[in-house]
Amino acid sequence: MVIPTLGRETLALCQAALAKQTRPPDEVLVILDRDRRGAAWARNEGIRQATGDLIALADDDGIPPPDWLERLMGALDRHDADVAGGTFQETDPLLDAIRRRNSVSTDEQLDRGGLVGNTGNILFRRECLMQCEREDGYVFNPLFTGAGEDWELIWRLRKRGAKMVYVPNPVTHLRRATGLQHLRHAFHRGAAIAMLFRVMRADPGGVVPQDSLLWGEGGKKTRPRWLKALCLKILGPFEWHKFRRKRHFWLFWLGEKCQAAGFLWEMCKRGADRSSW
Repeated sequence: MVIPTLGRETLALCQAALAKQTRPPDEVLVILDRDRRGAAWARNEGIRQATGDLIALADDDGIPPPDWLERLMGALDRHDADVAGGTFQETDPLLDAIRRRNSVSTDEQLDRGGLVGNTGNILFRRECLMQCEREDGYVFNPLFTGAGEDWELIWRLRKRGAKMVYVPNPVTHLRRATGLQHLRHAFHRGAAIAMLFRVMRADPGGVVPQDSLLWGEGGKKTRPRWLKALCLKILGPFEWHKFRRKRHFWLFWLGEKCQAAGFLWEMCKRGADRSSW
């Protein structure tokens, strides 16, 4: 069990929930990122120290349900899978409203793209991670310091033929987000999407980590659908009917603009870096 942390008070609640698991972890490694090198660094450090054949990841502000680890392990065995994971149950009203826009399946199922990848609720067979370490030089890509390192890893695992299974057993997420924090997070996520876009477009393979207008759907790469993407990000999304509170919709709407700005900023920044070569 690997938990990266910046020292949040919620870490104690996460550890208490792990101690009450119906199948407790054999070892719990808490990696304190004192120098703020990023979650990718902390997770890599924990994975290097871990000794088990199965490696679970959690966030320091996530509270797993009592049967969390038992159900993830059972799903791996039932499907002979390499990765099992699920999603969050948000406690913050804004984040909960945003997450509820899209319905999530309540059935355990093999995931062919888009359901498994949240590193606050995931379990890996150690060997598939070690294969990444041997062939790529890392498990989580250290270049992804702000966001996106989880989906970049999932993409590389899918390319290697890893089987993934979705387990509908959400972890309670204690993260709180003001409007400004949400917009800042959306900007950084947009920058991470740009990094992932460049990496995938340069790859000759046809595998994608999840559905996106930028790279494909159904687990297969397609040409970017720029017109639709720009319409949704610049004008839309037109999903006010999915929100009970207008404030939540407008913060979500502005967040999409910040995400687009982050994407463009990262793409332009990379172009400037190349021109300086």
